[in-house]
Amino acid sequence: MFNKTFLACTIGALLSVPVSAQDDGPLPQGRFVMGGYGDVTYADTEQGNGSFNSRFVPIFLFQLNDKLHVEAELEFSVDEFGAVETELEYADIHYFLGDATTLTAGKFLLPFGQFGPNLHPSWINKLPTMPGIYGGHGGNGIMTPLMPILNDMGVSVQHTIQLKGGSRLFFDFYAVNGPSEELMEEDPNAPEPLFPEVELEAKSVDNNTNKAFGGRIAWAALPSLEIGISYFKGPYDDAGDLDYTAQGFDLSWNGTFSSVKAEWIKTEADFQDMPTDPIETASRDGYYVQYAWSMRQLQKPALNPVELVARYSKINDIEAGERWTLGLNYWMSPSTVTKLAYEDTQLDDGTEDTRVFAQLSYGF
Repeated sequence: MFNKTFLACTIGALLSVPVSAQDDGPLPQGRFVMGGYGDVTYADTEQGNGSFNSRFVPIFLFQLNDKLHVEAELEFSVDEFGAVETELEYADIHYFLGDATTLTAGKFLLPFGQFGPNLHPSWINKLPTMPGIYGGHGGNGIMTPLMPILNDMGVSVQHTIQLKGGSRLFFDFYAVNGPSEELMEEDPNAPEPLFPEVELEAKSVDNNTNKAFGGRIAWAALPSLEIGISYFKGPYDDAGDLDYTAQGFDLSWNGTFSSVKAEWIKTEADFQDMPTDPIETASRDGYYVQYAWSMRQLQKPALNPVELVARYSKINDIEAGERWTLGLNYWMSPSTVTKLAYEDTQLDDGTEDTRVFAQLSYGF
């Protein structure tokens, strides 16, 4: 699924920035635009020394013709040893069957919930950290997330239905390679995992003959309200007998001076202690709720760029815990923001951790 927020910001540029392209007969000249985002983050945690890190994430969009668009996102960062890491977040092609239906093929962000496909870029994310239920950029501290932001390789179809009164229904379905078994280190002293080890990173080879399927259905009264349900299921073992399943609910509300984001996720993974044992299922669930308020509502010019944010994350069952993240943002431009945040995590087993963040994030 392509990033709808970014596409809306750049579609005008796509129609106005011509570049050279090969002559494909009746096809019009190609058009290209580059955008993206980046950030510089300082993190101070109880588990380590305070450190700076930085990322640069260019996004490329190319219009082959009125029916075909190509997009790709790269991420450049530096690991703990000083080496430059490069990751292909997504690279796909869209074919527009009409104004309401799009076919996509390649590596893409899966339409599971709101945060992954639409809200995770750092200049859009209201806080410098991820919700506790998601893993990803900057780590997740001592809280074990339910799942990462999902991306994979395959095909998908998106369709929109315009309803009376101006609201819309969004349908987004896909088939992808799917999850796989996570390779475990051969350490006899390592503790037994509390949840089946499932690898959800995109791979170019499927380890079994079955594909993963899923999608999201949402109702939206844009730009203020969107409510969606998501589903993902696929076998992860080599034999194709053990399934990983995730289901979710998401809500997004945008007011004049405030916004609310919320998601609930439940994951289930089949497992067998021994090949001859019956198949059992381990499950986890959790949610986050986020509220942001702009001080523009006070009508004090000096406070117009200031925004306050609070996010609560909760994970139940296995490795349960809760997290509060409080933030103060200062918007230097509509796509450039300085964030300060304090985060407190408490696990049900008594483990506690606090983290402090400062981040400068920009979109371009």
